[in-house]
Amino acid sequence: MSVSLRRRLRTGAQRRRREACLIAALAGLLLLPPGSSALAHALLHESSVGEAAVVQFLFPDGDKPYFEAYRVMAPDDTRPFQSGRINAVGEVSFRPDRPGTWRVVVATEDGHGAEVRVDVGREGAASAGGAGAGLSQPARLTAGIGYLLGVFGLIALWRGRRARHRPA
Repeated sequence: MSVSLRRRLRTGAQRRRREACLIAALAGLLLLPPGSSALAHALLHESSVGEAAVVQFLFPDGDKPYFEAYRVMAPDDTRPFQSGRINAVGEVSFRPDRPGTWRVVVATEDGHGAEVRVDVGREGAASAGGAGAGLSQPARLTAGIGYLLGVFGLIALWRGRRARHRPA
């Protein structure tokens, strides 16, 4: 057996060991229990319909983002219509003065937040822009697994193409 062949076999085995370790580490991350503190950073919302728009914010664990900063942006306006802090019950309320799609933007001190769209009709009644924000925990877990499978698929395609075009 030639030296170059032995060297290629040895580097191939080392590469396979590294890949096996990487796959084991990623699988270990997937097996971590859900409900970790990372989920506490998602900011969910619920909108109410009426003469005034009321948007209630909460974290997935039920805690409320007390006194976090918010801005209410009017349709087609770059300046905030209203700004302040979320009240003691986790709500932002405002009375829109014109029809259109209004945005309530909340940013927490740790860099997370949400943007809620509230549609206001000509008669002044606000319609809820949908409850919740982002994906539920099972959907996020499924999306994460999908992303990992996609990355591994791209790596497999790249390695297969490289192996096909390698000179003999």
